[in-house]
Amino acid sequence: MDTATATPRRKRQPSVALPTPQASPDADAARDDMAVHEAPRPAPQTVLMRLFRMADGHRQRGEPNQAIEMFLELIEQHGHTPEGRMAQECLMEICDEYERAGKIRQARALYERLL
Repeated sequence: MDTATATPRRKRQPSVALPTPQASPDADAARDDMAVHEAPRPAPQTVLMRLFRMADGHRQRGEPNQAIEMFLELIEQHGHTPEGRMAQECLMEICDEYERAGKIRQARALYERLL
């Protein structure tokens, strides 16, 4: 073999073992947090407004008993919110409607539930 035309041999590089990366506890916790994807919860105000609209829909469709129960629940559980106050106004209007229709007992019973 002619040394002028032969390709020179490469020297072998000694193999170097690369260190195995060690995960830190913080990295493990972050990975665990990302693994559990929970759907974001809607804002409470959004849910309350939807509940109010459902109750008002019952009222508008002539279903006062369903509306009254939903309005009362909004008031009892969320009376401090705007939706709770609107529910109370709606119940007062239902009482007025009962009185105008001569349904005094129903109006009185509802007034007492509002106390």
